[in-house]
Amino acid sequence: MSRGLGGIGKIEQKIKDKQDLTDRQISSAFQDLNQLMQMAKQMVGLSKNITQKLRDKGNDISNDETVLFKSHLLSLGISEQLDDPTVLFKSHLLSLGISEQLDDPVLRSQFSSDNKYYLSLAKQINTIIDPIVRQSGGQMSLTDVFCTVNRARGLELISVEDLLNACSTLASQKCGLKLVKYSSGLLVLESDNYNANAMNNKIIDLLEKCNSVSAQELAIDASIPLALARQRLIDCETIGIVCRDESIYGLRFFPNKFV
Repeated sequence: MSRGLGGIGKIEQKIKDKQDLTDRQISSAFQDLNQLMQMAKQMVGLSKNITQKLRDKGNDISNDETVLFKSHLLSLGISEQLDDPTVLFKSHLLSLGISEQLDDPVLRSQFSSDNKYYLSLAKQINTIIDPIVRQSGGQMSLTDVFCTVNRARGLELISVEDLLNACSTLASQKCGLKLVKYSSGLLVLESDNYNANAMNNKIIDLLEKCNSVSAQELAIDASIPLALARQRLIDCETIGIVCRDESIYGLRFFPNKFV
């Protein structure tokens, strides 16, 4: 009996030791992460400074700034020579998930109320997203908007809730974009110049070539997310342009011959 208790005690001690080791490793990892984040913020500031000087003076960058940036790269295990400062800055910042698009991301701490924060954030979202939406057919899923905006903001990330609240104000501010929610639950930002008829005609042209189309095939052809492609086909079905066929091969849409 005592041997059994001793065996269980040893097992419990091993489990506890393993948990303690895991806790120490996690704590150490977070310390390293905090240091990396601080270093990344310094690199963003340095990048903005040098980028501005590149605009103003060409390639006139001081030796101190070059040395400082190189020291940051070396501490990250990067040893390239700083022959082309512009290329190196962009490549290494992007590899860290840092974008140079926004010099001054809108922060909640800058405003006295949530409402003012959302209004200002919406304008910044519009600045980032509007050119992309206009080039991609007039619509962009909110999931893609979330990823694009946070990539542009670099280290100052926003939450899904903040994005949704901000986008809800776009229509009232007449920014050129508006938040649209479909009956399926899909949320998209839609440009004021979005032409549903033009999109439907593209689907008709595709059907004339292929006779039938799936959401996945439309997504590939139009370079849009799968959820958005499915929604556009459902919209066409609603107005009678296409009809569906569900089988063991999946959901496909065909031209509506009865129209």
